[in-house]
Parts: sequence; structure tokens; C-alpha cells
Amino acid sequence: MKSDLPVLSATQVPVPDRGYEGLGYPSRLMIVFTSALALSVIWVVLPLGRGMAWTLTTIIGIVALALAWWSTRYLSRAREQGAHVLAALGTATADISVKLRTRMPLVLVTGDGLPALFDRAGEPRQVHVGDSGIWLRVDRVQDLPRLAMAVRQWRDGRAPDGVVLSVAPALHVGADVLTQQLRIVRQAVADAARALGAGLPGYVAVYQRLSTDGNSGVPSRCDVPGSNEAALTAGTRSAINLSAGSWYGVSSAARLVDAGRFETVICAAENEVQQAAGDRTVAARAAALASLIGWTQRVVIGALTDRQQPATPWALFGAGWIDCGPASGPGNPWERDVELQAGVRRIAAVASPLPWPLPQPLIEAIPRRHWMSPRVAAFAHALTLLGCAAAVAFWGAAKNNETLLARMGANLGRYSMIPAAHDLARRDALQALVNDRDQLDRYARTGVPLPFSFGMYRGAQLIPALDQAIASYVPPSPPPAVVTLNSMSLFDSGRAQLKDGSTRVMVDALEMIKAHPDKRILVAGYTDNVGRPDSNLTLSTARAEAVREWLIEASGISATQFAIQGYGDTRPIASNDTDEGRAKNRRVEITLVPDAAPLHEPELAATKASVR
Repeated sequence: MKSDLPVLSATQVPVPDRGYEGLGYPSRLMIVFTSALALSVIWVVLPLGRGMAWTLTTIIGIVALALAWWSTRYLSRAREQGAHVLAALGTATADISVKLRTRMPLVLVTGDGLPALFDRAGEPRQVHVGDSGIWLRVDRVQDLPRLAMAVRQWRDGRAPDGVVLSVAPALHVGADVLTQQLRIVRQAVADAARALGAGLPGYVAVYQRLSTDGNSGVPSRCDVPGSNEAALTAGTRSAINLSAGSWYGVSSAARLVDAGRFETVICAAENEVQQAAGDRTVAARAAALASLIGWTQRVVIGALTDRQQPATPWALFGAGWIDCGPASGPGNPWERDVELQAGVRRIAAVASPLPWPLPQPLIEAIPRRHWMSPRVAAFAHALTLLGCAAAVAFWGAAKNNETLLARMGANLGRYSMIPAAHDLARRDALQALVNDRDQLDRYARTGVPLPFSFGMYRGAQLIPALDQAIASYVPPSPPPAVVTLNSMSLFDSGRAQLKDGSTRVMVDALEMIKAHPDKRILVAGYTDNVGRPDSNLTLSTARAEAVREWLIEASGISATQFAIQGYGDTRPIASNDTDEGRAKNRRVEITLVPDAAPLHEPELAATKASVR
């Protein structure tokens, strides 16, 4: 855990291996795919106005660009920060395929004595590839989150399988300093787990000389022969009980929750004492191991799992001890604890030969976590997005068809509610039905557009109803353009005031006007040749005006639809030489004129019907 441990320098990094490039989650491709899918649904299917569609398109474009920029920046920074780790991993694992590197356990190793664990022949090494897994050295514990992210990229999206904390009590001068450094490790592990979005199982490996060779003073080499390992039970490797220089410990696929799991280790040491038949060296080592386990539980594991500390407690899945490590004297924290607890001062021990063994037995029971390739995950996400887009498309198509059926149904209802007498409104409604029928006919010939498809189209069922409604239209018979009223039935001789009861004569004219509200009405007055011509002209105009005023009041039609004209005796329709002819010439004519036609006589083309 010392900060001055050697680190692989930039000048020592070989040509970077690029085997990790192209791995990982294709975030930018997924951003483009999601944006294109959303825009397709918005513009092709959803029943949105152009204004809303453009607004959503702008928002999606801005969000997609922001996410793409953030993703590019994040990936670039991650590659820069983990370049030396990725290069070292690529060099050390050049013969390991991507498929195998994701299946082999990979653990990060931090703490004490890393040079003694990794360096070979004085050459600093960052990675060790063993039979049971890949071991990655982390010299600065503060770099743990960054290196964990780099490892996940190198392993195609799979996070490290665990973190091994190496503790060598002989390299520390006091328990307080060690505790503080352990809390830093705990915080770094919590930060790495937060960055990865997954927990990192923890393992504690304690390197401490438990005994010395009293004859030669030269310790045996620290070997870990696999032939002496204890059996696994229920997914747990307990009491890893080996010969001198071997590992004692507990490793489990489940989290260690109490100190009872360490009792089997102490029992294994006691069994060695019994088998050694009174060998004082073995007995001393067993006693030292029992003391070291208790000290590890109180000082090391306590600092890593204490829930009163602000950092998240570290989930430990294994702990191991080995009679191997640096030179040990009475000044290290464990030696002081032995002296305090038992009143015994231990004899100094010389350092073990290099390299120290990595705690291979600890990770044999490492919990296996489900992992999925990021490309497979991206493919699954793409299928999910397609499913969501399809659901939205089905909903949009259903709404579009619902709107189509509602509009055409409303047009049919409106047409059926208009009386035949209101031909202008009826013809407008008929034109809407014709347009609807043409639209459905076009869909039947050329195919249903996407906004109405996806199995939701129901427009064909309206074609018979539309055809029937269109065929039911019967244009009205042409109305009489002129109604002729006998002046003597309306007025007294020489007068222009309507007589009492004379309005009954004008009922037919009133009904004709109401039946054709789109026509203009010209009221014209005529007289015979009895009297002066100027008086006859004035009288005919006054009589026409009187009839117009009554029609305006009775029909409710605006006065702007009416015009009057007095012709006097200038336009007889019979001879004024007889009483019968003069009676015919004394008349008021009501003429219907199309709205677009000017109200003057030369352009009136009408059929006359007389009312006597």
C-alpha cells in the first residue's frame, strides 16, 4: 500500500495492442439507430401536425448530438487513462482470444509487496497470467476505479471478477497508519463499484513470516503445491491447509459474514501440530497463525467492513494467510499485538525469497456472475426498441384509422341530415362524400399508406355506404325564375299600399324564395297605359318596393339580396286596348337571379310561372 512502489513508466510501454478496439457497447450506433427509429415513427405513423413533428425532431436531434458527443468524449478519456493498462494487458495476453479473456477470472491486486508478487528477474511487470486467472497489478489504489473501467473495455464489457488486497504487516510501522490506508482502499473499491455499476468481491491475502528456520536462518521457498489442497464443500474452499510456506484460508462463493468461517483454518493448523508429533516449529507456526487470524479479523477486516464508516462496506468473499513475506521484526503492528496479547516477543524472521506466490487458491471459489457480450446486449436493446416502436406504430395507425372512420362517418351523417330543399348545402356534403370515396378507392388500387396500415386499416368497409349515399342524391327540379302577381289583388287602383289579406297571394313567391336562399330576388312593378307615363312609372316603383318590404320581413332574408325596379307602362305583355289586356299589364314580377349574375334585366334568363 505504499505510494512509492514502482509503476510501469511510459517509456517501458511496448507498442499498444489494439485488440480491444471495436469491443464494448456500440453506444453511438445505438444513439443513431434510436434517433432514426423515433423520427421514422414520428413522421410516418404518428397522427401529429407538422409543427409538432418538427418540434419533436429538433428535440431528438439536439439530444442525440449531445449524447453522441458525451459518448465520444467518455470513450476517448477512458482510452487515454487506461492506455498503459490496456497495452500491458494486450502484450501479456496476446495469445489469449477475446472469448477466453472474458471467461478467465481477472482480479485486480493492490496493497503491499506488489513488486515481490509481480516482478520477475528485476523486470517490472503489470500483469501475470496464471492457470487459474489473470492478475492485474494496481500500484496506486486511487487508480482502482479508472483501471477497473479500462479492464471492462478490454474484456468486452465484463467487469473485473474481484479485488485482492495484499497485506504485509511487516511493511507497516503502526496499526493506525495501516487502518487509514485500509479505509482508502475501501473507498477506492466503493468508487470502482459505483463506476462499474456492479459490486467487486473482495479477498484479503496476508503475507507474514510465521516461523523461521532455526538452524540455517534461510526460509524455504514459498510454494503452493496443488496436491495438498483441502477439498471444496458446498461451493466453499475452507481451511486451505498446506505444508510450510503454503496458504491457509477461507474462500467462498458467498459473502463472509462472521468469524466462524475462520475456525476451520485454525483447526487445520492444529491438525498439522498433531500430525507433526510434537514438532516445535509446526506448533509455533500454528500458534502464530491463530494469532494472525485474530489480528486480521480485528484490524484488517474490521476496517474494511465497519458500517460506521462513510464508505460502503466491502463485501469480502475470502481471506488467506501464508508463511511468506518480508523480513519481520518486533516493530510491525502484528508483532506488537502478539506482545500485547500474549506477553511474548517474537524472534525476528528473514525475508522470503522472491517472487512471492499469488493467492491462487483464494479465487478458485470466486463467484461467477452472468455476463453478456455488449454487442449481444445492444442487439437485444435494438430488438426492444423495435418492439416499442412497433407498439407505437400500431397505436398511431389505430388512431389514424379511427380519425379516418370518424371523419367519413361524420360526412355521411351530415349529408343525411340536410333536407333536400337545401340543395346548396347538400351538394357541398355530397362533394365531401365523393372525395372520401375517391380516397378509399385510391387506397384500394395503389395500396394502403403506412399511417393507416399495420393491420389496422378498416376503410374498405365504408365504400358501400359511400356509394349508396352518393347514388341517392337527386338534384331538385329547376325553380320558376319569375312569379307574376296581379296588382289588383294586391293594391287598390292608383295606390301602392298592400290591401288587407293580400299577402295570401304572395305565399307561393315566399316559399320559392325560401327554397332558394342562394338566389338574389328582383322585384319589378308594371302598369297599363291609363294615366300619365311618369305617374305610372312612379306607381310601379312604389308597388315593387312595397312587395319587397313584405318579403324581407316574412322571409328573414337580408335586404341586400333584394332589388326593385319600376317599368310603368313601358313593357306590356298584352294589348292595352282591352280591359283584359290592361289587367294583364298591371302586375308585379318576382324574379330569382343566380348570386353571381348582376341584377339587371338584359341578363335575366328565366322561365316564367304566373300566379293569378
